[in-house]
Amino acid sequence: MTTTEVTPLPAGTRAALANSSMVVLGTSGHAREVAWIAEQAGRPLLGCLGPHRPAEAARLPATWLGDDEWLDTAHPTVQFVIGVGDGEARARIDFLASRNGRRAGSLVSPAATVGARCELGDGSVLWPGAILTTDVRLGRHVHVGTGATVSHDAEIGDFATLLPGSRVAGSSRVGQGATIAAGATVVNNISIGAGAMVGAGAVVVHDVPENVVVVGVPARILRPHHRETH
Repeated sequence: MTTTEVTPLPAGTRAALANSSMVVLGTSGHAREVAWIAEQAGRPLLGCLGPHRPAEAARLPATWLGDDEWLDTAHPTVQFVIGVGDGEARARIDFLASRNGRRAGSLVSPAATVGARCELGDGSVLWPGAILTTDVRLGRHVHVGTGATVSHDAEIGDFATLLPGSRVAGSSRVGQGATIAAGATVVNNISIGAGAMVGAGAVVVHDVPENVVVVGVPARILRPHHRETH
């Protein structure tokens, strides 16, 4: 588990950050969903940043502000959230966006459920219907999709992605940059290695090593999961 430490913030600071303006880094369909969650959560959204693709920009629910460099000269209180589905890409973007001390903001849909003593790392996003029960810990820029559930005492590493309808049972660990695909289930007390991919509908009953793809019921290793090097 390589999750970045989640630093508790004073109540006054938390309140101020909750009201800070935000930009979404990304211009794809994933970014549109993140922008929509921000709107539903009542967060002041300045707009979206990223490559200008006219067809995509016309569909954004917020103003296209420019490319990512726009953030370099924005007011220091402006937070960012990453609207990109790939965890490795989120890690790269986060490194660049936060290099000058700028803080990422988290988003929780009003239709999501967060139970007692759960901790969300900076930049985490919870989609409608997502459920964290109790004592769940999310790392930095974790995306928890529509209807995904994470049960008691589970830990989800930085830049991990839980796609719609996936389930992570109690006391399991999902490593940095891992992906749990739609409808997959990780049973209790399981460790998913960094960079691993659990295929759609798979049921994981044994620990999964790093950087592999597992599929099936029960899940078995299909092939290596080749991650880009940076």
